Amino acid sequence: AAGAGLALAAAAFPARAIGGAAVGLPDVVELTPDNFAKQVEVPGTTFVEFYAPWCPFCQRLEPIWNELPNRLKEKGVDTKVARMNVDTYVDYGERFGVTGFPTLMLFKDGRPVGQKTGLTDMNTLMKYAGYRESGPLAGLAGAGSEMNLVLSGEQAQSAADELNELRRMINGEVDGDKESALAHIDAVERLFAKRAL
Repeated sequence: AAGAGLALAAAAFPARAIGGAAVGLPDVVELTPDNFAKQVEVPGTTFVEFYAPWCPFCQRLEPIWNELPNRLKEKGVDTKVARMNVDTYVDYGERFGVTGFPTLMLFKDGRPVGQKTGLTDMNTLMKYAGYRESGPLAGLAGAGSEMNLVLSGEQAQSAADELNELRRMINGEVDGDKESALAHIDAVERLFAKRAL
């Protein structure tokens, strides 16, 4: 009978990692190296929290993040919600440039397209995940809360190449006129024209 009581208690109160953030949340996919590709690098939209269990901001975000999948379902938004402990899976934190906690990253069709670091609220998370209010005042909700655009390696390299060519022109290493220099600046500006999702 005591064993049954412990099993019931374990089911009612999920195990917690040392320092706070839960090991698993009921409606949130817990990512590991074994399931990352089949959960994230697939068609569709996945919203990932890269977290560390000891992080107080991650701990404060936990109940909001746990509720997010239900709220998205209620609003008809087909975005998978997941999270990964990058204190354990450090190489994934490095791969996706995680420098603070929590780092929230939106993936579309397996590619990161936006990210935000730090604590946020449910309305802002809903916006990031794809929910849009309707009505005349909808544009005012969440104004000023933006997710940073994530550039692909190819886009970042293209920007670096354009800037290097411009630097060479300024230093007199290659021929170029004002019109050529402006063309390089325009190319870089186009890459950064969409700054937020």
